[in-house]
Amino acid sequence: MLKSGNSPSKILVTEKWLIKNQNLSKQFDESLLTLVSEEVLASAISTVNPDGIAALVEISSIPNYQFNSKDDFILVLDRIQDPGNMGNLFRTALAAGVDAIFLAGGAHPLNQKVLRASTGAVFNLPFKRYEGTEEEIINSLLKSLSELSNEGFKIFSTSSFNKSSKKTSKPYWEIDWTKSTVLILGNEGQGIHKKIQEAFNETITIPHSELVESLNVACVAVPLLLERKRVAYTSNK
Repeated sequence: MLKSGNSPSKILVTEKWLIKNQNLSKQFDESLLTLVSEEVLASAISTVNPDGIAALVEISSIPNYQFNSKDDFILVLDRIQDPGNMGNLFRTALAAGVDAIFLAGGAHPLNQKVLRASTGAVFNLPFKRYEGTEEEIINSLLKSLSELSNEGFKIFSTSSFNKSSKKTSKPYWEIDWTKSTVLILGNEGQGIHKKIQEAFNETITIPHSELVESLNVACVAVPLLLERKRVAYTSNK
């Protein structure tokens, strides 16, 4: 589902889909619907077995990040490479009420695999993607994080649950999630960039069996991002 203002400019549908989904199709603006053959739809998108419908959305309608004084929860994705992970992270972030996502390079959110995995979340969540060389990206991100820190945000990196690590990490349920928060998740193989870890050394972790070295970044995001929702729900009961 798209927020108001992010409506598709055109919806491609097959006759078979329209017949099968008559009640759903009545909810669409008829002027947006374009009837196409299954062959035309298949050639227009990369899905192996398309469902019979595809929406075209103008890039200009995708929300760009602009700092808002009401923002109090920002997710930072440091060089996330896998499009599936990136899409799932957008989806979880939207479910968790994240205000914006900062992207330190990595997979592009408009990659088709990212869009599919996000199930539309990319169109509903403002993001800022840092471009350039790795050094330029990290330095630009550090500047933004420093500005947020000066605004009162708590900056938390994530780390693997490894008792041999020299850095002390708190279990994620021990921090105060009611404060304005920036959560940083790192690259699938390298983790969070060394410069970021050195600049912001408060880290949180998810305790787990030592038989597993680390958890998939998209899996890690679920309990961490939704913990804030849980805390808010518990305090309001």
